Amino acid sequence: MSTVLGNVNLFVQDLEAAKRFYVEGLGLQADEERSHPPSFVLLRAGHCTLTLQDATPPGAAFGPAASVELGFAVEDVAALHRRLADYGATVSDLQQMGWGGGFDATDQEGHRLTIYRMAE
Repeated sequence: MSTVLGNVNLFVQDLEAAKRFYVEGLGLQADEERSHPPSFVLLRAGHCTLTLQDATPPGAAFGPAASVELGFAVEDVAALHRRLADYGATVSDLQQMGWGGGFDATDQEGHRLTIYRMAE
């Protein structure tokens, strides 16, 4: 049996701001046909999707999980470092290591991200 991670669901308080951050800032692509605003937006992230789910209705769960970090492989780490800061992310310093380089960030709602490029 083969199991593949297909989707990550991220609860957000401001769906439009989160969509703008992940589409314009990070470069993911919105799947408008499969999205259902104002409840959720489905984003294409390579072979996986990221669903931004509205967490404002009464009884909805919200809060960044300290034990979860979303990792994104990118072509140009330095360019994305600057762009995410412009879109409201808190970003760490750029780091270079034997395996490659990258940085850690949090989006405007506190969800943890790691942005990296593996060495060739």
